[in-house]
Amino acid sequence: MAPTGGFRGIFGLGKINNILALLLLAGLLLGGLLLPTPALAQNVYVASGVPVDVTGDAATLRDQAVVMAQREALKKILAEIAPADQVAGLILPSDDVIGGWVSDVEIEEEKMAATHYIGRYTVRFQAAPIQEFLGSEGVAFAETRSKQMLLIPIFTDETGNTGLWGPTNQWLAAWTTRPPSNALVPIVVPRGDHDDQNTLSATEALGGNEPKLEFMGERYQAGDVVVAEARMSPAGADGRRSLALDVTRHGLDGTEKFQETLTGDAADPDGLMVQGVATVQAMLEGAWKDANLVDPNQRATVSVHVPLAGIEQWVAIKRRLGQVSLIKGVNLKELAKSGAELEISYAGDEAQFIRALSQADLMMVPSGEGMATLTLGASSTATPAP
Repeated sequence: MAPTGGFRGIFGLGKINNILALLLLAGLLLGGLLLPTPALAQNVYVASGVPVDVTGDAATLRDQAVVMAQREALKKILAEIAPADQVAGLILPSDDVIGGWVSDVEIEEEKMAATHYIGRYTVRFQAAPIQEFLGSEGVAFAETRSKQMLLIPIFTDETGNTGLWGPTNQWLAAWTTRPPSNALVPIVVPRGDHDDQNTLSATEALGGNEPKLEFMGERYQAGDVVVAEARMSPAGADGRRSLALDVTRHGLDGTEKFQETLTGDAADPDGLMVQGVATVQAMLEGAWKDANLVDPNQRATVSVHVPLAGIEQWVAIKRRLGQVSLIKGVNLKELAKSGAELEISYAGDEAQFIRALSQADLMMVPSGEGMATLTLGASSTATPAP
């Protein structure tokens, strides 16, 4: 390549400051190509808490359990990233093929008798085989994870008392003890410490106090803040009771509301709470998945200008680009003191790509004719929550 203004110092053709030298070195180490970092971009392809229950020959019980766990884990992941009606119609490949897609298997717990094995597994898959399988079947899927959402659980008991903090909030307790998940929408609940209690009340949360909700979101490094009220009814004469769910997601793109009413055994309010947690998770994950379904065979390319003020900014942008699973390739076209010129190929449409970038604290502003400007998002310099 003939040296240009941004490369002259390396070739001894002129003076170049230390920042530019470091920027150039960072670009060369990049190898001209950026791909998603597997540990970050593929975390939706991990299934945890997969139960197995096998009976048979004692010598092969664990082997049978692993095969079963891999198949059930694949079903779980497909259900989380693709539309349920399309997943239901899929014919999965053989156990041997599925096993070839697996990166590793972890036994969370197990109990084994002479001919009976019960266990729970975590299974990690390679992303590419699953993507190729869905693409060959013409099934759209979502693999962009949202930033974690902060969920504020407000509980109204059967006597009509509403509360947010303290031991009487059974709804908060149910969220605190929920099983871990690697789904598209990671959810965190507040600790309920003195700072939380002094910042936000149940009335303020239900009233949508934006400054205080935004402050809570920043404290927990959350993208959106979700206010989820659960109202428990008294036990009815039929031995049943209801749990009314009223959920509002507060995000940069506005607010979104969900409502549902569950019924259950009046003698088992805890079970109704667990069902309520699963329902709210499904609401939030379903809405996110629907908005981020990508045609696996759709590709686009954009030329991007990245203004730079120093090496730290370039390193941060590189790292964040590696977190965006929609990116299929990034070519470094030019690197100069004032910025970098990239050519990015990605899956999905432009709106989905911009949304995926925002989840990695990157902001892309299109300027027309396949051109755009890429910068770090405002929240990338936010102070971590204590």
